[in-house]
Amino acid sequence: MKGLYSILWSDNSRAHLLGAFLGTLAGLVLLLSGIQFYTDIKLVLSDNQDLLDPEYIVVNKKINIGQTLGFSGSGFSPEEITALRQQPFADKLAPFISNAFPIQAFTESDKVPNFSTELFFEAIPDEYIDIKSDEWQWDPEEGIIPIIIPQDFLNLYNFGFAQSQGLPQIPKGVVSVLNFRIRLNGSSGNYQDLPGRIVGFSNRIHSILVPQDFLTWANDTYGYFEKVDPSRVILVSKDPTDPAIIKYIEDNGYDTIREKLKGSRLNIILKFIISFLVLIAGIIILLAFLVFFLSLQLMISRSSQKIKRLHKLGFHYREISRPYIFLLLILMIAVTSIALLITGLFTRQMAAMAEQWNMAISSSLHGIIFGTALALITLISLSNVIAILISTKKLCK
Repeated sequence: MKGLYSILWSDNSRAHLLGAFLGTLAGLVLLLSGIQFYTDIKLVLSDNQDLLDPEYIVVNKKINIGQTLGFSGSGFSPEEITALRQQPFADKLAPFISNAFPIQAFTESDKVPNFSTELFFEAIPDEYIDIKSDEWQWDPEEGIIPIIIPQDFLNLYNFGFAQSQGLPQIPKGVVSVLNFRIRLNGSSGNYQDLPGRIVGFSNRIHSILVPQDFLTWANDTYGYFEKVDPSRVILVSKDPTDPAIIKYIEDNGYDTIREKLKGSRLNIILKFIISFLVLIAGIIILLAFLVFFLSLQLMISRSSQKIKRLHKLGFHYREISRPYIFLLLILMIAVTSIALLITGLFTRQMAAMAEQWNMAISSSLHGIIFGTALALITLISLSNVIAILISTKKLCK
């Protein structure tokens, strides 16, 4: 084959093949680096999500002027709750229950000034609450209402309202021992006063929570407001970075605390960037493939007379094709090897930089990188091999 190679190669230039080689190398490195980077970031986002403590997302409908004027409701219908519960990203879901009667709270303590306020209660199943306390239970005989308030409520008072009004700041321990009473008001002027006690401060749910069995009993006993659909639901998702969550929420006119969906937005942006890089890499590889194809066809065309003579001398067209196929395979192996080497060096450099930012990403190539490189180069090689065999066969007829 060395003799055939010398004969067929002598009239051809290396410039075209070099350009195709460099183009394919650049496209392949860009493509593999993009896939490696995306895989690493996905793993980082996944590692930051504790599978034993999934993300809890409170979803509500956006308020519009129609709801303000009473033309439409702001609650979730049973069909909407069912549809949301059936989404792939929703592991569990529960609607909030709210009080159906007026509630007042007033203090009963010599240590703090007397005050009273209108109040609201909400309840969800205990499994969705981040506060675990032995006091979190409703005992009708004892009559004490355990209450969980948001940590932000206490922070707003201590670092906002109290300072601006010259009032003392209150630590958690003091709030938990304050005595106050809750007045449950019925429709006909009847009411009942029950003692209340704050048993915890939630960082997950921004609402005043009471046990679900208490609120169910209170609504059955004193409730007289018109029954409405739940205005909020709590959604449990093991992967809050799933772009389908934010897409579903926005498409259906829902809303949530956007901080919870930062990972989801980051994932969307990341997918867009990686998709753009993959598109550019694909275009570069496609152009390089065309250059390879045209270069090999040009080489065959320039050597057409020699190919015909060799065929007349008894060489089969497959034998004549071997130098071109061998050259192609050498170039493809070289492209793949160098691309993997460069991508590996880039990956190690990125891992070192990520370590300085307290991020742990892989310093070695993922299996999908080798599979992608092998599949792509195999496709390019087979296409060109078939083209070479067809071209030489035509010349040998």
